[in-house]
Amino acid sequence: MCELYGTHAAKLKGVQKTLSILLPAALAALIVACLLWLASDGRISAVETPEIRPAPEPYVVVRSTYVNPRVPDVRVGDFERPHGVPDYEILQTDRSEHDGASGASLVVDTRATSERDLTLIARDIKARYADLDTVSVEFIDSESFLDYRGGALIFNTAVGAYYAGFIYGPPNNKGYLVNAAD
Repeated sequence: MCELYGTHAAKLKGVQKTLSILLPAALAALIVACLLWLASDGRISAVETPEIRPAPEPYVVVRSTYVNPRVPDVRVGDFERPHGVPDYEILQTDRSEHDGASGASLVVDTRATSERDLTLIARDIKARYADLDTVSVEFIDSESFLDYRGGALIFNTAVGAYYAGFIYGPPNNKGYLVNAAD
């Protein structure tokens, strides 16, 4: 005999009460399922091809009135090589040209970490690549398993600044932006 429920009669009474609740609920669910099946033309399909409708017409047609300005052919910044440039090596150079603007992406290996030292390297690269409109530079340290040191964006002309995404002109008169990783 189980001490938890007391007698067998008490157990049967609990089962009967449970069945008196579950049976009508199951019967009601079955009736609802049958009514829904009859309302859906008697078809039940797990996978049906969806109805394909044409795309709606736009409410308002938006047209841009922006006219790409002719960027002036102006040199930006100083092109003299600075003194005291830290050691660096150009590991990779990818040149590109787009809409008359020439550019390059460089990967530069250096031990320099400060923004001042990276700026000196960027100014030296600016002088070396003065014939290009824009140059983007990634500074890494290959001795520390390709540790990222920072980056620089060099724009030698107004066209180069436009090519680099500055549509309203160069962001400064120096011709470069340098950011050291902290």
